[in-house]
Amino acid sequence: MNFQEIYDEVIIITKRPDLVDRTKQAIRSATIKAHHSDFYYKDLIEIPVQFTNLFFLQSFLPTEVVPTFRMVKYIRLWQGGINGDVGKFLEPIQIENSLDQYKNIKTDVYYMAGQLLQIRGACQLDKVLFGCYTNPVITPEGSYSSWIANEQPYAIVYEAARQILKSISFTEQANEYSTLVGEEYAELKLSYVDSVPLT
Repeated sequence: MNFQEIYDEVIIITKRPDLVDRTKQAIRSATIKAHHSDFYYKDLIEIPVQFTNLFFLQSFLPTEVVPTFRMVKYIRLWQGGINGDVGKFLEPIQIENSLDQYKNIKTDVYYMAGQLLQIRGACQLDKVLFGCYTNPVITPEGSYSSWIANEQPYAIVYEAARQILKSISFTEQANEYSTLVGEEYAELKLSYVDSVPLT
């Protein structure tokens, strides 16, 4: 379903066509909530990241590479030029664990430092493959894009309707839709869940 089709379905449930802005806001919120209910392989993308110079320590802002960035899944070395080959997966660490048992700085690792993703290689790096989970596009309405809206739209429809019903004090009906939302999320997880992200 596209945004308008979801909107129409929500209005059928709530019977409140006067709550235009609130309904649209609920749909956007429900879309994000559905995608964030777990880590789904259909939210995963892989993209090469090219650095200007060869260095052992590289960093980049994930949202500059992937504007809808949500969370890192993996970073993998890229060896050679355009006809090169993929290398090993780098190890995700917390910055507090950047030293090994011998107090040496760990290499072939990555970690988040504020908004930046830091990479420390055992050799000089100028290119990596970046795998990450993305958020759906929720604005503007004409650009709305969500695979859940296409493949399991009632996970979004029921949650948006629940939010509206709760906001107008229809608590009993809102609770009923809360149960339906849980069932939709359970089906999503059975069909589309990915393994736990590395970081």
